[in-house]
Amino acid sequence: MQKLQFFLFLVTATQLTTAQDKIVQLKGSVISNVQEVVGVYVLNKTSNKGSITNENGSFSIPVRLQDTIEFSAVQFKNREIVITQKILDLKSYIINLDETLEELDEVVLDQRTQVTAMSLGFVHANVKTLELAERELISGKTMSFDGIKNSLDPVINYLSGRTKMLKERVARNKRYATSQKMQRKYLDSTVLSKLKIPKERLQEYILYCEQDEDFDAFMLQPNDVFIKAFFKMKAKSFLKEKE
Repeated sequence: MQKLQFFLFLVTATQLTTAQDKIVQLKGSVISNVQEVVGVYVLNKTSNKGSITNENGSFSIPVRLQDTIEFSAVQFKNREIVITQKILDLKSYIINLDETLEELDEVVLDQRTQVTAMSLGFVHANVKTLELAERELISGKTMSFDGIKNSLDPVINYLSGRTKMLKERVARNKRYATSQKMQRKYLDSTVLSKLKIPKERLQEYILYCEQDEDFDAFMLQPNDVFIKAFFKMKAKSFLKEKE
């Protein structure tokens, strides 16, 4: 009886180990009610492999049971999930991300630190002090000074850190658009075969190329030879690092 129980234990343990070692291509979508969902980084922190969402928020990434997946973008709060069997059983995994504002550590507005129109660079100084609550004004709200419309958005955005976030988002979206354009132009199935990049790892490879500090400079080269050489060079290092 003990031998039978031990045998059943070994079989069960083997099955669990096999299930955890099995690699599955997880497909899903990032959704948000307020922000664009293109260019969200999807990183498997367990295997150190990544992907990036397209203009529809869709992504595909290889995972195993119990892997930790992180979703990150400048416009969203980072979010992590652990791959469960329930997630693997889904045909498409949908995850909702919350908007974030990259704020300064603290902005103190009191009688000792008066923020006035003059200190903010406005011509007219006879306007009320910018109160703490005024930083929460919704985008697009304006005040009129002597008939001149002055949007408060630049002030509010500066104080909240939103301007920096928006600049980073624009830069990321431009880089994503460039990489997608170059992918269509230079990375067809024949080229991928020569570079030895598996089709299912294409987006991971593209993301790897994007992270190179010289990516933008190479993509702006008028000569195709330099661009092709860049992709070839990155393919070698990608395959070596991601083994």
